[in-house]
Amino acid sequence: MISSRERGFFQILVGLQVGLISTIYWGWYVILFYGVHGSPASFQSYVKYSIVIVMALIIEAVSRPTALRLSPGRVRKVAFPVARRQSIWIVASVMTLLVLSKDLAMSRIFFGGLILLSFTALFLTNRFIIRWAMNFDSKWFSKWKLRTMVLGPKEWCDSVIPDLILNKGMLDLKRVVWTDDENESKDYTKLVAEQPIDMLVMPPRHLPDKTVISLLRAGDKLGYRCWLPLELTRRYGRRFDLQKTGRLDVLSPPAEPLENVSNQVIKRCADIVFSLVMICTVIPPLCLLVWAIHRKYSPGPLFFKQDRVGKNGETFKVYKFRTLHVANGDETQQVTKSDNRIFKGGGMLRKTSIDEMPQFFNVLLGDMSVVGPRPHMEQHDEVFREIFERYGVRRYVKPGVTGLAQVKGYRGEVNRPLDLRNRARLDNFYVSHWDLSMDLKIVMMTGLSMVKPPKTAY
Repeated sequence: MISSRERGFFQILVGLQVGLISTIYWGWYVILFYGVHGSPASFQSYVKYSIVIVMALIIEAVSRPTALRLSPGRVRKVAFPVARRQSIWIVASVMTLLVLSKDLAMSRIFFGGLILLSFTALFLTNRFIIRWAMNFDSKWFSKWKLRTMVLGPKEWCDSVIPDLILNKGMLDLKRVVWTDDENESKDYTKLVAEQPIDMLVMPPRHLPDKTVISLLRAGDKLGYRCWLPLELTRRYGRRFDLQKTGRLDVLSPPAEPLENVSNQVIKRCADIVFSLVMICTVIPPLCLLVWAIHRKYSPGPLFFKQDRVGKNGETFKVYKFRTLHVANGDETQQVTKSDNRIFKGGGMLRKTSIDEMPQFFNVLLGDMSVVGPRPHMEQHDEVFREIFERYGVRRYVKPGVTGLAQVKGYRGEVNRPLDLRNRARLDNFYVSHWDLSMDLKIVMMTGLSMVKPPKTAY
């Protein structure tokens, strides 16, 4: 019920933002070309860009992950990330059309000003529109709010009420009944029936099954809805969604953004384009550089291949520039600082991450992505999952050439359990919060870390 109303507000907000950005687009067009330059630019060309921007905003909204959902209790936290994501989609759509059309006549000043104006407008609407709408409804449409009653043990009621208050624009808390109060009537069905309510919030785990069923049936008869908070979520801090499988209703963890097929297609297309660019332009000269280093300090194969664990636990051959001597003993042993297996020049390749560049062939083949959790050997995975209880979540997506943990400084040798836990937590955050703007940000941060490597790079 509440999620449906929030979804309705979200759809209205997206429509308002599309209209607002279109207004800004043509307003800025008139100001710049008629007011400043005194002569109009190619109207037909700018119509194409306006259509592409509108399509980009709609596609972004449809593919937006649940973690960035705008709701009354989370507006302040996600308003900026959502506006940044929307702006990146606008920039990407404009740049794509510029490249495909090879249109050099388009005004860069126009698009630069448009991005600044659009980001400001998107941030302000994300930040204030939903909150304003909630307050507006509370003040002028009080009957639109659901009259709510909470029924359950005192400790449980006290724990859920703060969350209900966050939705005060939609819920009107009328009464709280403690089931562990000896002075209250035990005929809760009759007690609830006497209350003029639209919503009953109760914990099925703390009430007899007979009472829960009776209250549910009474709700159908009298016209109030029942809200049953998930105890698994409350006790373990894990979210679950209700999904249908045939005739079964099952509780399932929320789907990761990359479970969405459209997001998979977007990420795969970006991977193919980026890897082709790297393979055709950057890797050939690097092959010559590494070959020269090998020839002087450690003759042998140019590339190093090793089995790594990928998505869903499937193994694949990862490609790297060789940085260790050919005869280096146990390959499963982690490389340490000042490791005597690293030949002269190999340390530089590792520190600047040049040795990872051949993995763009893995990206092109589909075993890896440009951005994702780094792949480990199976022997290391067996050890790591004993250290961190949610280590396996990182297997939900393809491993990456670079990742969030790496740009945050967690790369190379794992010296302490805390290092592994921090690395895995960042990987899991990436899995559950992925969006294209995050990938772009990680790629840019990776470029900076190659110029100025962290202390853990060796």
